[in-house]
Amino acid sequence: MSLLKPAFALIDAVIAGPPATFRGVMGVFAYVDDVAGAVRALRQLGHKDLRVYSPVPYHDIERALEQGPSIVRWVTLVGGVCGITGGFALCIYSVTSWPMVTGGKELVSLPPFMTIGYESMILLGGISNLLGMLALARLPELKPSAPYDPRFTEDKIGVWVPCVGEAAQKVQEMLRGHGAEEVALHA
Repeated sequence: MSLLKPAFALIDAVIAGPPATFRGVMGVFAYVDDVAGAVRALRQLGHKDLRVYSPVPYHDIERALEQGPSIVRWVTLVGGVCGITGGFALCIYSVTSWPMVTGGKELVSLPPFMTIGYESMILLGGISNLLGMLALARLPELKPSAPYDPRFTEDKIGVWVPCVGEAAQKVQEMLRGHGAEEVALHA
């Protein structure tokens, strides 16, 4: 087993790749109000590409980021409509391609097709919901775009602002002025 440890370490190093380099400022906050104020001030200065890490969603921060409602519901609606249309089209195509007249009934009759249409709508709606959510959340994130601190999953809120030079110094001062407990410059 001890002979395999160096091999596993080498494999882990190859998979991890070179260490990521980030350019910007990370502020660590304890209070939601301070984060919302800092985000509003940063957006007024023109910093639009902010990242906020928090353990739970906060509506104040979402409003400060000016995110608006998610479009996942519309992606799900389109998937559901495509599903029900596809389910009915499949039934109608199969009945017209291989007709079996039974007791003089119509070939294309909607009540028997309702189950297939409904199940297709649920299937494609659910799949499109999942894919839309993953796409809009930019998951999986193969290359990290900001440094991460495990405290952001417990009780702290992080604000990442990508910037360099004098702008980074201004952002540092602004984050400290808005109550950041810790501000780190990544160059």
